[in-house]
Amino acid sequence: MIEFVKLMAKLNADITNYVVFGTITPEQYKEFTGKDYVQPATQQPQA
Repeated sequence: MIEFVKLMAKLNADITNYVVFGTITPEQYKEFTGKDYVQPATQQPQA
């Protein structure tokens, strides 16, 4: 799965969710993209 995520990063796909789901670590995210991982803001459910 890691190789797939690397490929997606090479294709400039957004791989942020792979960190959210625990597939890769924030350190791997930086290695693959060259950018620091920033945790996405959580959205509150609409009432």
